Amino acid sequence: MNPVGWGLVVGLGLALLRHTVRPPVPSLSWALGALRGPLDPTGPVGAVRRRSGGTWRPDPTDLAITGIAEARFVAGVMTTCAGAFGLLVLWVALSATLGAPVSGPMLVLGGAVGGAMALTLPGTVLRRRARRRRLAFGHALSTFLDLVSVLLAGGAGIETSLTAAADAGDGWAFTLLRNELIRARTRRHTPWDGLAELGRRLGVTELVDLAATVRLAGEHGARVRSSLTTRAAAVRERHLARVEADAQAATERMGLPMVLVFVGFIALLGYPALTSITGGL
Repeated sequence: MNPVGWGLVVGLGLALLRHTVRPPVPSLSWALGALRGPLDPTGPVGAVRRRSGGTWRPDPTDLAITGIAEARFVAGVMTTCAGAFGLLVLWVALSATLGAPVSGPMLVLGGAVGGAMALTLPGTVLRRRARRRRLAFGHALSTFLDLVSVLLAGGAGIETSLTAAADAGDGWAFTLLRNELIRARTRRHTPWDGLAELGRRLGVTELVDLAATVRLAGEHGARVRSSLTTRAAAVRERHLARVEADAQAATERMGLPMVLVFVGFIALLGYPALTSITGGL
């Protein structure tokens, strides 16, 4: 392979690495989508946490909460597959250069493994990022509920409390809440319907439950301040348990490299002795 071909292969590998590691930037279409009409609650995007079960058609709620358009996700899958193909070509070229050409079965096996990994890697990364975003949204939601409870205790109405609490916070989660309330008010929909639709679109069940609770106060005049306080505490405890579980899992994963180092150290010490014993026999 000439230097130009090697440069193309290396550049393709670096592009694949950059696409995999770099966090996604919310697209303009996703930002403008916050001001569009409400989605059909029975449709594929409106369902809460609906899994499509395919690589090319990921969960729409994961795409919505990470701000990644479906076309961009498919382009990422294609880029990953192209990178895997480039690595396969690099492997074959290096093997031929070193005088040990790759056999047919090994080439088929390597292509199958590389293709499977290339198809599943973008979906795995997307689900992991969506899980982190939902965890962060849950923390913001518990703060939002506390603010709403304080405003209700001060004598404000339910709609005023929701709007003021959303305006008081910073960050992308509060921005989504503000945009949804503005959209609901612009389209003359109730705030709780807007929050429920946002929860369905993002796959956040806590937000859908909050909308159902607030609906009682808005439509039937029920006193929900104590219920909101309890719900905020429940959301906070649930997400704290998730953080602790993630920390425990990370601690367990940190022990694996140490085990591998220990096994390698034992093998390094035992190999000369084993060689001496087998040589003596």
